[in-house]
Amino acid sequence: MNSQNKTCPYCQSKIKTGADFLVCSHCGTPHHKECWNENNGCTTYGCINNPQTEKKIEVPSEDIGNSTIDSIRESLNTASAVNQIQCPNCKSDIETGSTFCKYCGFNIREKVLPKDVTEKKEADEELKKFEEEYKKRYKDKIRGKRRRFLLTAASFVILISAAAFLFYTSVTKLNEYFSSDEYKIKNTVTNWREAWEDEDLEKYKSYLTGDYEYYGKDGKKIGYREKLKRMEFTFKNYKDISIKFSDFKILDDSVFTDNDRKVQFNESYESDKFNEKGLKTLRLYKGAETNGEWKIYREFFEN
Repeated sequence: MNSQNKTCPYCQSKIKTGADFLVCSHCGTPHHKECWNENNGCTTYGCINNPQTEKKIEVPSEDIGNSTIDSIRESLNTASAVNQIQCPNCKSDIETGSTFCKYCGFNIREKVLPKDVTEKKEADEELKKFEEEYKKRYKDKIRGKRRRFLLTAASFVILISAAAFLFYTSVTKLNEYFSSDEYKIKNTVTNWREAWEDEDLEKYKSYLTGDYEYYGKDGKKIGYREKLKRMEFTFKNYKDISIKFSDFKILDDSVFTDNDRKVQFNESYESDKFNEKGLKTLRLYKGAETNGEWKIYREFFEN
């Protein structure tokens, strides 16, 4: 029985939840257990369980012979103790003829719990349902968070893997390109042009082979030594040299080998005294004689 907000008629104080209490089996009034014991029964006026209410002793109709009043009372009390029933609600043993269970307040005659007990049961059931629903939602929420975490972690791993693969692929391709003959040939020609613009004769000739030959627009040929003399003269007398290459191509021809390549590009030459444009063709070679580096051994310049 829910005793909350019920007032004990003996001490006039509320029966707190969880406190020991007893319900009068006749009138259904709840009491503190200690108040019931102190009063030796119910405090409700006129209730048969109230010790102040005059008791009517029913004398047995049969012949009592020489039995005394005390022996009759004792026999009645013994019979009362023996004649007990079980509460249909809480299964406690209560006196036969009780209207209410003194332990849970169940109405024996109407076979219903007091309204407050019914309301408590309903409230307990609602609370139980709420707790079950809360636990279910909590578990669903945890599972959802775990799924989101796993998806996020998986996505992160995929992104990292993809980035690592792209990085590896890029680095591999760059390494392949920087180690390729195409890159090395372009790098040789670029450095040769820069040495020309910087008017650095030593650096300029480091990109030529000893059997280098030059063919100008007039078709005349000059050798390695003559070319270096002309370049030395140019560096001493021409200033602000600017050279531009465009449409750079590495071409295949009948002489094409792993150690011999042909390149072609448009050349624009400008200085403070002389300007010219034309088509430049170079042949480059690499081998043991060049320490495996690409160097220019033929140069052709035409309109």
